[in-house]
Amino acid sequence: MPLIINLIDKYIIHLFFLHLFFGLLASEYSIFATLWGWLLIPLGATLILKYKNRHNIAGIFTSYLTGLEIILRMTDARVFWEFGKYGCIVFLFLGLLSESIKQHRISGFMVVYILSLLPSILVLETENFNYWRQAISFNLSGPFSLLFCFLYFRNRVFNDLDLLRIFKSILLPLISMSMICIIRAPALEDIVFGSEANELMSGGYGPNQVSSALGLVVTVIAISKILGYVIFKKDIFDYTILGICSIQAYLTLARGGVITAVLAIFTAWLISVNKSNSRTFRAGKFVYVVLILISLWYVAGDFTRGKMEQRYLSILNVDKSGMLSGSGRILIMSIDLKIFMDNLLLGVGPGAATQLRQSYGYNKVVTAHSEFTRSLAEHGVFGLLSIFALLAVVIKEYSKRRVQEKCLLACFGAIAILTMLHSAMRLTMPGFIFGLAFLRLRTIK
Repeated sequence: MPLIINLIDKYIIHLFFLHLFFGLLASEYSIFATLWGWLLIPLGATLILKYKNRHNIAGIFTSYLTGLEIILRMTDARVFWEFGKYGCIVFLFLGLLSESIKQHRISGFMVVYILSLLPSILVLETENFNYWRQAISFNLSGPFSLLFCFLYFRNRVFNDLDLLRIFKSILLPLISMSMICIIRAPALEDIVFGSEANELMSGGYGPNQVSSALGLVVTVIAISKILGYVIFKKDIFDYTILGICSIQAYLTLARGGVITAVLAIFTAWLISVNKSNSRTFRAGKFVYVVLILISLWYVAGDFTRGKMEQRYLSILNVDKSGMLSGSGRILIMSIDLKIFMDNLLLGVGPGAATQLRQSYGYNKVVTAHSEFTRSLAEHGVFGLLSIFALLAVVIKEYSKRRVQEKCLLACFGAIAILTMLHSAMRLTMPGFIFGLAFLRLRTIK
């Protein structure tokens, strides 16, 4: 058995504390984060090929890189922007290439999804090749990484240990990220909460992306309790990580990651209670999760002197024009719809809407915050077709699964789709989680 598997299975607590230390080093030394990222690629590729992807090594390294990606960005590591997406594609391609694939993993809906995003390339300006290349890379690397994750995980049979290894692999670097946020947080007397997301509490990096990552930690631990798993040997470790990451997510005042996590957890819970007499639903452990999330919500509310509650309620505010005024995302999404109506067939091309939104009424150049309205604006009716294909594959696959698999598909599908709705595909995370949702789970008796 590969050493990496033994470490994950037997020494997870040691790895937990090691990643706290990694967080400290990455926060202080950008070169450490750079080496961390670059060394992971040859290490993962070598082990995948050496062991012919036995024990799902490609999935483990992809999971780890998905969690590491945000650290590389927030520490200014010297890697290119889409490093995480391309790295995941490399791992999964090597994994598929080195094993004997017996299951049919492709789906007609996913073929439609990816092909629908290609015609709009024809309307992009080609005079500046560097701009053309960057526009395609930035806007289509996310969909392509999602496709590879789907191809790799769809109908792949996991047992409990396989799924736990994936959970552990993605949580370890996110624990390092949590440590970075703690280290970089200002002194208590210097913290000021206002009406906007708080970058001071997100390690100096984008609060929305950090909140999404912290929300994923909360969701993974919550779904593990619904399924009856213990990730870090003892429940007390799981609940401690849950508590720390949940209150950090609250204090960023970035609503997207928290709301996504809550909705995903609630969806999984609703499905699990349909068969509450089985191991699918562990009422006692899940109650602890709910109590921790609720109690820390009130703690965070008191700490922010009510600013957190005001921030969440502001999403329902309506301005004089009758539009929701809680976030600039609503305006960006409405502008994307106008661009779509003016460019129905092919859209304006991948990335072209970034500059165009300013002329449509936004006060500056801005990238998309929703993958779905971006698809409409930049890919036209073909973008609409890609959205339908993505939703259709979820609905079709859901009907074929057992209760535990339905919990995973609904929970992870909700995370992926909701994250793409409010944060586009800036991170590899929604694409990875979307693919992971389609695994098959075989319980070890």
